[in-house]
Amino acid sequence: MAGVSTLALALAVSRAGALGSLATGATPDAAVVAQQLAELQAATDRPFNVNVFCHQPPAPNPVHDAQWLAYLRPFFEDLGSEPPTSLPEVYPSFRVNDALLRVLVAARPRVVSFHFGLPTAAQASALRQAGALLLACVTSVAEGQAAAALGADALVAQGIEAGATEACST
Repeated sequence: MAGVSTLALALAVSRAGALGSLATGATPDAAVVAQQLAELQAATDRPFNVNVFCHQPPAPNPVHDAQWLAYLRPFFEDLGSEPPTSLPEVYPSFRVNDALLRVLVAARPRVVSFHFGLPTAAQASALRQAGALLLACVTSVAEGQAAAALGADALVAQGIEAGATEACST
């Protein structure tokens, strides 16, 4: 629930006896995640999950981005707004976010879950050594097998009824 899941929701769910989950997909700043985790840990001794996006980051394509920006310019102008000068990745991947890995290892959440792919083997190992149970959201048998090979403690099977699911590379 990237973008709509809140710290308050994760805390309320944990306090109610279920596994609250802090979504980090829309929070690329590791310092913000560290602050949220500190607040959760100060407010409850109940376990909670931290969910990270593990998609393969897109390759930079400045020509393609420039075409999109040129196409969108009239829409921005109609709204009296200036278009951006670049198209940054909206949801950076945990797979390349060393700062977020350091935050999670230091915070030691009881559960870490992966969405849209899997972390690297080194990331999974570091999280496991920090005491986290690892959950992998999977959308196919192949993804389930890859998650099992990585050593995921549990699989979360996600079907097409869950929303905008798409086969993810692992």
